[in-house]
Amino acid sequence: MSDNQELIAQHQQEVLLTGGRIAAQTGVLELRQRELNSLFPDLRREVALLGARMGSLKAVSTLSVQEQKQIVTRLRDSISVTNATAAGQFAHPADTLSYHVFHYHDEYYDIHGWADSVRQWLNISSRDTMTQVVYVRRRYPWLWILSPRKLEQRVYFKNPGAHIEYSRTINIIR
Repeated sequence: MSDNQELIAQHQQEVLLTGGRIAAQTGVLELRQRELNSLFPDLRREVALLGARMGSLKAVSTLSVQEQKQIVTRLRDSISVTNATAAGQFAHPADTLSYHVFHYHDEYYDIHGWADSVRQWLNISSRDTMTQVVYVRRRYPWLWILSPRKLEQRVYFKNPGAHIEYSRTINIIR
């Protein structure tokens, strides 16, 4: 339990990966069912919301992510006719609205929007891939075989604009 208390107080570390990307690394808590219920009472509601029973859990992970991206794109003018006229007839100038339209697309974001004189509409879609690994490492590597082992996790997003604010994995032991 003392190891778990130390892990709860521990802050996540950022680890530099090959290629310049950053991953978040934290220890993995190992708790029994009753310890899990007493330390994280809100987790019971979340597990029930997901349709799982607390007794059947093997591990629980929670993650908080923030994404930030500054986008600069060109506005294009567009005209919309609000009062449809018969084919071949011209609309009255008061029946047309001028819009500014923009589109942005890259590997992680699709943004489509338009703006008139008083309002702006945005359709934002983002996609990303998260990779999480849980692995065993020696607590004191210099002690070789005698060193106790502990679980750690690393979480990585492919989107360079994503930043992991919080990550926790709890391994349930029987």
